[in-house]
Amino acid sequence: MGCTVKCNRHGTLALRLYWNGREWWEGLGLKATKANRDKAERVAAAIDGEIKAGLFTQQRYGFYFPFGNRAAEFAAARTIATPSTCDLTLKAYSEMWLPRQCTPFVRAAQQRDYQRDVRVTLAVPITTPDGKVPLGDLRLVDLAPRHLLELRDQLLRRGLALKSVRNMVDASLRAMYRDARSTDLLTVNAPFAALRWPRTAPPLPDPFVEAERDRLLDWFRTRRPFYYPFVFTLFHTGARPSELTPLRWADIDLAGGTITIRRSRVLGADAAPKTAQSARTIPVQPAVVAVLRDLQPLHADADGFVFVNAKNGGPIDQSEWPKDHWRAALRATGIRPRKFYATRHTFISVALSRGVNLKWLAEYCGTSVVMIERSYGRFLAAGADHQLALLAGSAVAAVRGARRAG
Repeated sequence: MGCTVKCNRHGTLALRLYWNGREWWEGLGLKATKANRDKAERVAAAIDGEIKAGLFTQQRYGFYFPFGNRAAEFAAARTIATPSTCDLTLKAYSEMWLPRQCTPFVRAAQQRDYQRDVRVTLAVPITTPDGKVPLGDLRLVDLAPRHLLELRDQLLRRGLALKSVRNMVDASLRAMYRDARSTDLLTVNAPFAALRWPRTAPPLPDPFVEAERDRLLDWFRTRRPFYYPFVFTLFHTGARPSELTPLRWADIDLAGGTITIRRSRVLGADAAPKTAQSARTIPVQPAVVAVLRDLQPLHADADGFVFVNAKNGGPIDQSEWPKDHWRAALRATGIRPRKFYATRHTFISVALSRGVNLKWLAEYCGTSVVMIERSYGRFLAAGADHQLALLAGSAVAAVRGARRAG
């Protein structure tokens, strides 16, 4: 039993389903291109996982094919698994849930985290009346807060940081269980709600000072000039590295002096920007325009990547690039190591120390005023004396006006 992708005699894609001893086809109406086939393969993988996990029902068929070839036949016979009859284990459900968590439905980094975290947590042995068994062997309806507390304690004893453990348990595993309850209607329990996590302070940004920034830029300009425009643009726009690596020439208006950020690239896959406010068009400084103008090919392809790697001309991999270039720059200049993301921290901290308007800066960087105040507040130049000085001119004018009136 299962589901596979085929190309029919009309040159369009279709799904072949074999379930409950029956075999049939469901046309997708998509031409057999590589992009369409990739989409169809993802749907087929999700259905195949459900069939092999024993979770595919007439109701699930209706979810995937509301107007399919068997829609009328299955409509009267649809069944919904209920908590009292569902014997599905966490591991069995994960085998149908994980194939659903793929791009473009989730970000590539989230897909990676789900795959890793769910498999690790489900392998942890948990105490039951019958002895120790892997967490994945528990039925969905039997998962209780005590199991999650034991899971948390065991992961912490392995030396994992509390933040990492919370991400694994309270984000990835919880997301899977949430879908089992709300999407597939397999349980009504909510064991994760009983967990309490201690408040942790996020690490504060660690920017470079302007002199360090300029030393790094000078090193790239003289030692790795191929990547100088990339690093210069990062330092002087405050863009996230994941926002510049997918940048195309169509996103840059040199005449107008703007860059449009419309996508993010992580783990080699383009996706929407990190948040809705991260999609933005920003004016850039003349120095950035000059660097980009020198970089632009004579006959630039609108869909061509602006920043590419020197090995094969493909897009820069932001997770691999720092290993060969960023670390070398820090080591050669003798500057204390910081993460590559510190280019953004540096832009924001410098802007605040120079008195840039907070709301404008938040919109420019695609974030919120609250986040900047919380994370970068110590760089604000506006102390009490400075704020009063800004008001002093208004007060003097008011006094002079009152004297003239008198």
